[in-house]
Amino acid sequence: MIPRDYQRAAVAAARAKTAAHGNTLVALPVGAGKTAVAGFYIAEEAAAKPGARFLVLQHTDELIEQNRATIGRVAGLPASVVKAERDDWSGQVVFGSVQTLARSARRARMGQVSHLVIDECHRAAADSYQAIIADARAANPNLKLLGLSATPERGDGRSLRRTFSNVAFHLPIAALIAQGILVPPRTFTIDLGVADDLERVGASAGDFDMDAAARVLNRAVVNEAVVAHWRERAGDRRTIAFCATVAHAEAVAAAFRAAGITAETVTGEMPAKERAALLARFDRGEVQVITNCMVLTEGFDSQPVGCIVVLRPMLHRGTFVQAIGRGLRKVDPERFPGVVKTDCVVLDFAGAALRHGCIEHDGTLAEEEDPGPGQAPYKTCPDCAAEVPLGTVACPFCGHVWQRKLRERRPLQRFGLTEIDLLDRSPFRWWDMHGDGHAMIASGFDAWAGVFFDGERHWHAVGKVRQGRLRHLGVGERAQVLAGADDFLRQAETSAAATKSRLWLNHPASPRQRELLVKAGDADPGLDFGLSKYAANCRLNFLWHRQQILAAVFPNGIARAA
Repeated sequence: MIPRDYQRAAVAAARAKTAAHGNTLVALPVGAGKTAVAGFYIAEEAAAKPGARFLVLQHTDELIEQNRATIGRVAGLPASVVKAERDDWSGQVVFGSVQTLARSARRARMGQVSHLVIDECHRAAADSYQAIIADARAANPNLKLLGLSATPERGDGRSLRRTFSNVAFHLPIAALIAQGILVPPRTFTIDLGVADDLERVGASAGDFDMDAAARVLNRAVVNEAVVAHWRERAGDRRTIAFCATVAHAEAVAAAFRAAGITAETVTGEMPAKERAALLARFDRGEVQVITNCMVLTEGFDSQPVGCIVVLRPMLHRGTFVQAIGRGLRKVDPERFPGVVKTDCVVLDFAGAALRHGCIEHDGTLAEEEDPGPGQAPYKTCPDCAAEVPLGTVACPFCGHVWQRKLRERRPLQRFGLTEIDLLDRSPFRWWDMHGDGHAMIASGFDAWAGVFFDGERHWHAVGKVRQGRLRHLGVGERAQVLAGADDFLRQAETSAAATKSRLWLNHPASPRQRELLVKAGDADPGLDFGLSKYAANCRLNFLWHRQQILAAVFPNGIARAA
């Protein structure tokens, strides 16, 4: 597996900070591959320290299995699990359930671990996590602690500064949007005539008074207007609505149903099986709108979500980013055939976007702040004294906001030329088959991938691993499917293989390749003039799978010669 550039940078920063301070936090948004970063970190630390032993903490059984699969594949180290009835501490990497290890008797066999990795570390302020950290440090005072989270800033006032002294790496969600890894949001701020009333809603316990907000927003005329605006801008999209209270969420769902839209409400008290069944129906398209009261901000991803409705004020930027992030994942066309998603509509009825700004334009100040020769690219928060990356806009621990100058209110220019950057940074060479950019293929030793234009509106990505079937990887805008195809190859190949395959650019096609091309029906008159070994390999992959590619790109049989 080949890390993305920012993943490599995150691992390097995390290793440097845990070596210097004994702890650090890495903040990566939804879709950035936090688990892969943890795996690369563990692999590099294990290689540098052969006796290293790792405990990875997560709060759900689902995360244990996900983390074990990804980290196991990346790090390649013996692993075991401690949760419920399982009590296996034999692995060099142990995946532990927080609920299980919160009990002191279950920590008795933990022994000494050199590294503690906490997934979703914004939860680490809880007593259960603190007890585990304390025992791990008691057994090994030189413990290295790595936390990973999309939103480290907590809304309950319990700062993570008790656990972490610094942030090693922070990536704004705008970077992933610009690189085609996430789809962009299109935000509409809509005043339903209640903006002045919402301005008067006070804050309590670290957030706005949601009962007061519900009294403003939860009125029949307002709920009906919400449905009308939704019909106009997102009536064909699967939607999640974030409401002020459970009663408000239920009333909004009722308003949608009254308008003939299938809508249901998810609550924190809903039994797990009932909730899972409802979310599965939503995934299948049997329910179009789900309303909730901040139940679906984390631990939930439904790729077809194409609209987020904000119906509650949000004091903390992290909360706003979490909510919007539920709609930014790209769609797997094999899992959701016929669903094409190139953006996410955000309908903000509560002024959250006005308070926090559009996240698609939220860079950092790193481009504006020059640390100077020999100076570290970090700064100290004046409120909580945490060390954070120089470009940080808001402190992930306490929420302190560094004031921006007017010239800093623009998207990061380094993410502006997405497609050029992606092609340049890819470890693979993307070969333009016809010279018009409409059919591009990259190849490694164990896999290949291609990006094709359907001639009308959308781009399609396909890929295949050796001995595997051809997969339809994505449908959308060119940069989005290029990013997906590039990721597919990164998952299947190694850095050494990518480097070796690029060397084929300097070698002419072999006689065997030429023979195979002719047998595959290649009629390129320029075949004998300068065709490289790499280009021949890419073209063979296309010709051998031409019909499957056409079936993926033109599912309705609207095929044209390619």
